[in-house]
Amino acid sequence: MQTLQFNKKISILMPAYNEAENIERVVRKSIATLVNLGLEGEVVVANDGSLDNTKSILERLKKEITNLVVIEHKQNMGYGAALNSAIKAAGGEVFVTIDSDGQFDIGELPLLLDLYQRGSKVVAGYRKEKKDSLIKVLANKCLNLLINVMFGLNLKDVNSAFKLYESGIIKSLEIESRGYQAPAEIMVKLKTMRHSIAEVGITHAYREKGRSALGTVKTTFHMLVFFVYLKLREYLYRKKIINNF
Repeated sequence: MQTLQFNKKISILMPAYNEAENIERVVRKSIATLVNLGLEGEVVVANDGSLDNTKSILERLKKEITNLVVIEHKQNMGYGAALNSAIKAAGGEVFVTIDSDGQFDIGELPLLLDLYQRGSKVVAGYRKEKKDSLIKVLANKCLNLLINVMFGLNLKDVNSAFKLYESGIIKSLEIESRGYQAPAEIMVKLKTMRHSIAEVGITHAYREKGRSALGTVKTTFHMLVFFVYLKLREYLYRKKIINNF
């Protein structure tokens, strides 16, 4: 892996819920990627009230890995809440968000950093091929189309978790979603606030171990309700009835 000429500290952020079978592998690969690329950085994991051994694994890793930051939620608060906690705790100049289930390859970080170094302050990784069950693939395609139409976006994979942000941009946002719609919410808000978003294709793998906490029907319903609410907020913001979005 080629060393990069990059002089800003990177924070790799990941929510985790019941990922005992994956979390160590993902954390170690994230740390190794920073080292192999010659980058200064940290890994920030928000353990969202896991009921399995995720907490004890992270406690063990923290004793060994000095640049691992762990935030503990006493109870499950949701993906968006965990992501928000990780953002608040991170100290880097550039934030990279990724899931803790191992379906994204943090080794592709240079693809996002390349666009950042070319001037893009927000870089969204889009899954060239989503590796999941047919119903989840179709649900993601429908959600992506709906959000693009509702909010006038033109993104290939609005709810992909693998994204890069300049820290000041993401820290200035209020993330309202507590669930899995958080990555899409961030895209909508940044676009509404006139931030440009660059996209780059990334690989996506099938989940090797553990079970996803995402229930397709329930999650899709909650997403639809949330984005109707967000559309109302967008309208009020554009009409200058409310000051922040």
